[in-house]
Amino acid sequence: MKRVIILFTFLLCISSCSDDFLEKKSDKSIIVPTTYNDLQSLLDNNVDVFNMDPGLGFIGSDDYTIEEMYWQYLNTPTERNAYIWNTEIYEGETGYDWNAAYKQVFYSNVILEQLDRLDPSEAEINTWNTLRGSALFFRSMAFFNLLQLFASPYHANDLEGKPGIPIRLTADINAPITRASLRESYDQVIADLEEALALLPVHAAYKTRPSKTAAYGLLARIYLVMRDYEKAKVFSDSCLVHSSALMDYNQLDPAKARPIAQFNEEVIFHSTQTSYGIRVDAYVNVDLYASYDNNDLRKVIFVRNVGGKPVFRGWYTGSTRLFSGIATDEIYLTRAECFARLGDKDKALADLNLLLQNRCANGTFVPRAASTAEEALAIVLAERRKELLFRNTRWSDLRRLNAEVNFATPLTRTLNGAVYTLPPNDGRFVYPIPPDEILISGIPQNAR
Repeated sequence: MKRVIILFTFLLCISSCSDDFLEKKSDKSIIVPTTYNDLQSLLDNNVDVFNMDPGLGFIGSDDYTIEEMYWQYLNTPTERNAYIWNTEIYEGETGYDWNAAYKQVFYSNVILEQLDRLDPSEAEINTWNTLRGSALFFRSMAFFNLLQLFASPYHANDLEGKPGIPIRLTADINAPITRASLRESYDQVIADLEEALALLPVHAAYKTRPSKTAAYGLLARIYLVMRDYEKAKVFSDSCLVHSSALMDYNQLDPAKARPIAQFNEEVIFHSTQTSYGIRVDAYVNVDLYASYDNNDLRKVIFVRNVGGKPVFRGWYTGSTRLFSGIATDEIYLTRAECFARLGDKDKALADLNLLLQNRCANGTFVPRAASTAEEALAIVLAERRKELLFRNTRWSDLRRLNAEVNFATPLTRTLNGAVYTLPPNDGRFVYPIPPDEILISGIPQNAR
């Protein structure tokens, strides 16, 4: 009972550290957990700490629109300003996404340091390995998510002088805070996951816990963002070896409010996005909605009509929380894109058609065809857009595709007659670091 109280105190203390998280002080000598069960309990805190990803990328994306009357009454200035891509977004608010991600980093470091103090017996070594691999997975995912918001897009031939993020590898809150380079930041993300791969089980007992299969999937996502298509394909292959199921949308009931079940067979790793209020008032981008064929079941599974407006409901979470985890449909699309970019249009279309066959009404599926790899790539990217909406992948996709003339996308919003634009490669594709963090740590701010 005493251990439970201590652990609860630890969780309460850390959960309260939302402002200036990197600088908060705590008395770890009193509240640090000491047993494997304690450490697993920390990793299973998927409501307040882990299994949550930033939502600013979704807010800035073109997956949706909101009407002016709803925009005015959004919960926070951050949401209102991020929606119209203002240079300054916080208006004195702390940066929730920044703090939440570094809370995950801190938890992970506490767990890693405590594991280093333990001497596992032969009977305990698998538990020790899984805990260490899980902490490394979560730290890597947190760093990667931060890079998608607060650092420049990754281009292998343009890394010199590009700042990354603070890479915190210790739970010591007195350690100096500096921004690593962009290259060093991605190197750490990859290093954490590569070590985790050797430690994690192929499948986890629960989809909220990391696994080797999830690590393969996350590496595929990361290397796609890095535009390393050979490695993204390799890790997609490895992921799909262990988890390749696809739902047949003909078996789903569009009459249900939530047609897609939580922890369904496509989910490899469950994670959700920050619950910004903007998602409640969002309508699916009308051009995106119009792009679905009438025989495409995603048009009725992903969307319901509310007052003539297309409202998203294709959650892979079983609730109105937006999914941001890893699922097989994303991995098939990643591998298809890699095949196309590597010149193998037939394999690209084979992966894509396998997915689409499970998305079309029975008897209506017509396989996609292309005469060149470039044509296949355009088809794959169009379907990626339609499959992964509201998944928190679009912001990263916009950033990486802006480097390509054929796929660069200018963004536009209109509110009360005013037109707001975000051109490709604009500095506002990198969010500002919260000013309170700049004030305390002295790290350089992003130019916008």
